[in-house]
Amino acid sequence: MMNCKQATTIIVLTVLCLCSGITSLCCASQKFIQNTQGPAQETNLSQSLINLSPEEESWIKEHPSITVSNEFDWPPFDFTHLGKPYGFGIDLMELISQYSGIHFNYVNGYTWEQLVEKFFKGEIDLLHSLSVTPDRAEKSYFSPPYYHSKNVVIFRQDSTETNVLEDLEGKIIAIPKGWSSIQFFKTHYPKIHIVEVTNSRQALEYVDQGKVFATVEQHEIAEYLIKKFGFHDLRLSKWIDNDELQKTSSMHFAVLKENPILFHILLKALNNIPVEELENLKNKWFSREGIDLGREDVGLTPDERQFLKAKRSISFCVPPEVMPFAALKNNQLTGMASDFIDIFSEQLNIPFTLLSTTSWTESEQKFNNGECEVLPIFTMPGKVSKNYDFTSPLLHFQSAIITRDDEGFIAGLQHFMGKKLATVKHSINTEKILSLYPHITVLPFENTEDCLLHVSNKTADGALLALPVAAYYIRHMGLTNLQIAGYSGSEGSLRIAMNKDQPYLHSIMSKLIRSIPQHDINRVYEKWISLRFDHKVDYRVLWKAFAGVLLLVLLVLLWNRQLFQLNKKIAEANRKLEEQSLELKKISITDVLTGIYNRRYADNKLEEEIARANRYKGNLSIIITDLDEFKNVNDTWGHQTGDSALQKFAETLTKNTRESDIVSRWGGDEFLIICPETDIQGAVIQTENLRKIFSSISFKDIGHRTASFGVATYIHGESKNSAVHRADEALYLAKKKGRNRVEPSRP
Repeated sequence: MMNCKQATTIIVLTVLCLCSGITSLCCASQKFIQNTQGPAQETNLSQSLINLSPEEESWIKEHPSITVSNEFDWPPFDFTHLGKPYGFGIDLMELISQYSGIHFNYVNGYTWEQLVEKFFKGEIDLLHSLSVTPDRAEKSYFSPPYYHSKNVVIFRQDSTETNVLEDLEGKIIAIPKGWSSIQFFKTHYPKIHIVEVTNSRQALEYVDQGKVFATVEQHEIAEYLIKKFGFHDLRLSKWIDNDELQKTSSMHFAVLKENPILFHILLKALNNIPVEELENLKNKWFSREGIDLGREDVGLTPDERQFLKAKRSISFCVPPEVMPFAALKNNQLTGMASDFIDIFSEQLNIPFTLLSTTSWTESEQKFNNGECEVLPIFTMPGKVSKNYDFTSPLLHFQSAIITRDDEGFIAGLQHFMGKKLATVKHSINTEKILSLYPHITVLPFENTEDCLLHVSNKTADGALLALPVAAYYIRHMGLTNLQIAGYSGSEGSLRIAMNKDQPYLHSIMSKLIRSIPQHDINRVYEKWISLRFDHKVDYRVLWKAFAGVLLLVLLVLLWNRQLFQLNKKIAEANRKLEEQSLELKKISITDVLTGIYNRRYADNKLEEEIARANRYKGNLSIIITDLDEFKNVNDTWGHQTGDSALQKFAETLTKNTRESDIVSRWGGDEFLIICPETDIQGAVIQTENLRKIFSSISFKDIGHRTASFGVATYIHGESKNSAVHRADEALYLAKKKGRNRVEPSRP
């Protein structure tokens, strides 16, 4: 029997339910009635909001609860936060649970691949938010799609524009293990090389770090992850126009064919959920505003948590004096590193132990021999060991050009041709200047202070330094005769470095960096980077103003002479402007890494040469080439060595082709050579000569390498893309036949 208070509560809940039409409130009313009526009335069937057959009612009595999959890191569809399931898929499953009357127990702590395996073994009853594949459909019933997105390619901002899958051929992409899209690529695009990773976030990290060229993901999920975890260096392609691929982005739930009754119960529940409730879920999880839930959760796997639990602390080293990033004062850490280490320790719930060093070289030695596990403020020097592995950037900064204050604005590093430019030893700036501007005399110093002092004392014409570092030391050293005169156009970044023999630690730190809210990073940056400007009376400016007045008087008296001087200055300004315009044009058509023409220039030039060949019925050939097994170079020796090999490759191509030929970096490790007035026989002879040259060259660190070549001659009337595609097909055939070959395309 119910008491008066219980009866009143039931009446209120019922009235609110009837007036509002809110399903969840109606469910609450029903559950309250069941709880107050005692055990005899407490059944799952009374909670069902759908019409069940006697057979279905009997099944639920025997199976009051079922197990459901829950990924730990696939937001906004399916993830865990503080051990509990969240996401669009989870909310939808909860609605299905309410409508069916079946209780759902979520199984988490496993990767997607492991969850799928458990499902097909019968250890999980319901798998949700997955696409249909022939293999899966043989063993499972699939619901109609309850969500559909469009697949896009995600690549770095500094990579070649990619909007069609053909652009990925010959490149490496990352796809999470167990995804249906893996089979799609293996079937339809075998030239695309796939690296299987744990989840979507790791796939994006691999792209962000340059380990792979791209990944493919659903549009909304990619936008969500990029925004939520701060992948600022990534961008999305247009929707991929491929029906087969887009089928992999339709979301369904699946039940094994051994459980047909369960499937039909769940299908009834799904079909009875009002459209507006589904739309509310989509707005909640896929709106432009996104969701903050889980932002601070690092998203560690059970294995990673066990790894941390077994450790007492994580050791780290920092350079002794690189302010405002890091420094040791009385053997105590200061600078940004100090604040970031506190954040790391708090987020992972483990202490970080500082190992003091006296130099960057000593820090590297301790890191290489395993004493020091982490280098937390790592600015990517030009030369690093192949054993280093890095997280994505914690923050970015510009490289600044520092000069004395009597210099004007500096447009770029070309200003220092034939001059002396100071840099810090081991920095990436030193490597960049030496490779791109061999006519600049580089003065490498041990630290920032020495660089600035030499500029101040006129023993160096300028310095190239990280902007935050330069601003900090100019102010703290009181070097009032120095100024930030320009920017090099390159951007630096702070990353966390680990040893490659610590895969768990690398994964943990990478996830940690992605979980730190941007406002926390901004807070640390603003604390240590405070650019102050003193508002003092500058008497030099007053004298200049007074001189300006006198100059105006002189202009009136000596107009003709001044007019001549003015015209001379205008002519000089025009000359400089023309030089700068030429330099900007050169930059726009030059590949940053190799210094040869980029794809944009080659693309335009190829169109011009095709038009000329059509007009005069001339010959035109195309060569596409790349280093054999280049992926192995990156995997074994690291991306710095890989970049060096590409630079050597480009230099050799340029030196051993004709002046009329156009050598360009086509994308990734591929190079394209346009050979005007060359037929297929001449192109093959020229290419065979290149192949022999490469076979005899020894590359730094990696020894002798070989290259494969595809050659195609333009067929009058065909499209540019067709000619390039034939050359690329010939390159693929050369690889297939054993590499170190020249393969001509057959019309």
